[in-house]
Amino acid sequence: MEQMHSLKVSLVHLKIRSSIQENLKAASEGIHKAAKQKPAFIALPEYFSIPDSMEHFTSAEETSRNTYKPTIDFLSEISAELPDVYIVGGSVLEEDNGAFYNTSTLWRNGVLIGKYHKRNPIAVELKAGVSKGDKPAVFASDYCKVGLLVCADMFDPPTVRDVVDLGAELVFLPVAAMGTHPGVKGHPLTEKLAAENGVYVVKVGNVSSSMRGGRSAIIGPWGIIAEVTDAPKDTVLTTELDLLKLREYRMKIKLNKT
Repeated sequence: MEQMHSLKVSLVHLKIRSSIQENLKAASEGIHKAAKQKPAFIALPEYFSIPDSMEHFTSAEETSRNTYKPTIDFLSEISAELPDVYIVGGSVLEEDNGAFYNTSTLWRNGVLIGKYHKRNPIAVELKAGVSKGDKPAVFASDYCKVGLLVCADMFDPPTVRDVVDLGAELVFLPVAAMGTHPGVKGHPLTEKLAAENGVYVVKVGNVSSSMRGGRSAIIGPWGIIAEVTDAPKDTVLTTELDLLKLREYRMKIKLNKT
């Protein structure tokens, strides 16, 4: 893998609709808008295709049956439309050997490069029948190593550490808004994750009836680089990431630990 000094990333922050068709249409519009800025990566939120997201989430099996195939077909097709752009497919409920996982996917040129099962489902997911994943996911790209986490994974230090130990420099974190999420200023946990581990974090959220926990941002070890406003509306956020600066920061972390 050739060492690149910078790359451009886009996130598609979405206001979640009440039907899968509306959600996929909004995601398509956001992706095509982002593509005009010629990023290396375009990322979608957690559960971006599920109607009303987690507002009425009671059955993983039923939700998966209704949303998995159209979502995966959509991601494959739109990835094929955008040559050489990596698409981070937010997350979808996937059935695997009779279990249901909150699964994040990575695509390029219409091909599924890899996927990740969320290791730390929240209470409402567990109650609905979502199973816990057990393996970290880090993939090589043309720019750097990419790690996938999903929402509450960032609360679990061992889960984060596993991704960092596998060499991830860029971590995608699709999240979903929840009305029960406490109100917070900024992105303190994500900022801490980025600073302590020397990674860029692309936190990409959906919002339904509440913005709590679903506000998107692009964060470096030195702080917030860009973030959406509190307005619950579709937003495309694109920024350039300095990999050379990141690698220098990581070297300092390494030296400080020795």
